[in-house]
Amino acid sequence: MSRISATEAAASREPQGRQPLWEEMVKFNGEPFTITDIHDQTYVSRHTIRSYLKSLVLAEYVERIEPPEGAIREEAAIRFKIIADPVPYHAPRLSREGKPVVQGGGVENMWRTMRMLGQFSPRDLAAHATTDIVNVSDTTAKSYCSLLLQAGFLKVVSKAQPPKKQAVYRLIRNTGPNPPMIQRTKQVFDPNTQKAYPVGGQS
Repeated sequence: MSRISATEAAASREPQGRQPLWEEMVKFNGEPFTITDIHDQTYVSRHTIRSYLKSLVLAEYVERIEPPEGAIREEAAIRFKIIADPVPYHAPRLSREGKPVVQGGGVENMWRTMRMLGQFSPRDLAAHATTDIVNVSDTTAKSYCSLLLQAGFLKVVSKAQPPKKQAVYRLIRNTGPNPPMIQRTKQVFDPNTQKAYPVGGQS
């Protein structure tokens, strides 16, 4: 798990992140869309959408379609369409140059998976959070679950019965799209609420 400065990372993060943009693009089912189409549904700035699309094009997840010569008004808008096959559920994490960004991806994917599943074991979490680029081990998932449990984000639904059965957790503090981050001071910082929660003595 990432142990970089959680407060600084949260301050530089887009309010909604990449996932809402990607999900809106996926809704077009391979049909072309414009920056305006995505902006009107997500309210994310056009600059942010344009920048992310540039990275997706460079990484060959998306194709850029130039307007026909002589086109005017709406027809002159540059369009895009997803060409990735299969289409990933998790929004690709890319640099401006279209290169995969791995750091922090596991935590983002785990939190997104928690919000999607609601109830899960660390093994479930690792399986759903792992992608072609980001690998999340059972150990990493178990550690993240343990810390979020101690900070009050999770509740134990079913206790572990080692070595075969893992604990099952339920997300009870779903504060937003950005993942709670583990700080060096052994507290959990929530970038959605800008609050820090001490790690308690629960197990």
